[in-house]
Amino acid sequence: MAKNLFKKKILHRAKYRGIKELDIIFYKFLLEYEDKITDDELYELEGILDLPDSELLDILYKKTSIPSNLKDGILKKILEKCYAED
Repeated sequence: MAKNLFKKKILHRAKYRGIKELDIIFYKFLLEYEDKITDDELYELEGILDLPDSELLDILYKKTSIPSNLKDGILKKILEKCYAED
């Protein structure tokens, strides 16, 4: 039960960040991957959601490099989905 509550909390935070661009990016990603996301990816996503909006936008807009601890995880999938729709 606690696991499902944690997943719902993280997915809600991802869909409703408050900055429209980020809401759209995360919403589109989660439409496709919400049912496939692993527990480890949920914890990674929680770490991404803890980043300040400005830092996350800089990563998405390629103004700054991706932090080394996030390069190969779920952020990579989010960015691939985001850039595939350019």
